[in-house]
Amino acid sequence: MPEQSVSSSHGKVRLPGLDPEVTPMIGLGLSVTGILLGLRPRLAPWSLALTALTALLYRDPERTTPEAAGAFFAPTDGVVTGVGETYEHRFLHTDAVQLSIESSPLDVPVQRSPVAGTVAYLERVAGAYRPLWELHGAPPEQRECQYIGILAECGPVLLAVSVGPLARRIACRVSVGDQVGAGARLTTVRFGARVELLVPRDVIEWLPAPGDRLRAGVSTVGRMAPL
Repeated sequence: MPEQSVSSSHGKVRLPGLDPEVTPMIGLGLSVTGILLGLRPRLAPWSLALTALTALLYRDPERTTPEAAGAFFAPTDGVVTGVGETYEHRFLHTDAVQLSIESSPLDVPVQRSPVAGTVAYLERVAGAYRPLWELHGAPPEQRECQYIGILAECGPVLLAVSVGPLARRIACRVSVGDQVGAGARLTTVRFGARVELLVPRDVIEWLPAPGDRLRAGVSTVGRMAPL
């Protein structure tokens, strides 16, 4: 079905490429800009710039995930910061490859499923927050984190989504038992996030290198290793 210029989801009006939550704010910002153009023209650019910044932070574009058998796709927009190995005890219960990705406050704030499968595990770990005016906020190990375990054709896959230094909330869009496709929306974290993709060591091959930039649901980050 062709994308509509304005659509409604669960009673909310959705502007193309934006989260439905931001529609009222965009409308208000444009209205204020229009009023200022008539009353205080010099202030109108400030109102328009603030509205544009709000739209930037609330991006949620439609994306088409390539049809590629056995592929793992990037779970978030951002830059690869590390590739390593660890023992994963929450869901995989085995030695795992760990791909770490950092999303900046200006990246699209939506995290997506790297594979098709069934959501089989959810765990929220509360974080220790600090005031926003503290530049670095809580250290990484003390930030709020959402774990999402997916049972895929290749086996179990785990995502660990944690908030960035400026973020305060993770919005989880799935429940245990949900069927998700590759590239399906899983969580939303605004103002930056850290995402770890953990896959059993003998399941995945050829991961990206540190410094590579990825697009959620589009960039391929690995393929299922041959049996």
